[in-house]
Amino acid sequence: MTAPSAAATNAEAVPHPGPRPDALRLAVDLSRAETELGKLRGQLREAVDFVHDPAYDIESRRALARRLGVPEPSHTPTIPTAATDAAGIPPRRS
Repeated sequence: MTAPSAAATNAEAVPHPGPRPDALRLAVDLSRAETELGKLRGQLREAVDFVHDPAYDIESRRALARRLGVPEPSHTPTIPTAATDAAGIPPRRS
């Protein structure tokens, strides 16, 4: 009988690379991280909506914008425009 070669012995000792046992755990962690990121984006969107809402104090909104690193609100208050027709003439009041 012949002795097995060293290469054959090493090949048998190395397990076949299959799916990693921690792949499921990593997939779950990734899913949780994506969910948390979605929540944080929603919270940031709400904060930015607050920053640009003229119903609140301008200085508070500016301070929050600076803190969050988002564009500051303009200091010019938004004035709603009157409804006009296609020619730009406001409707008659009765």
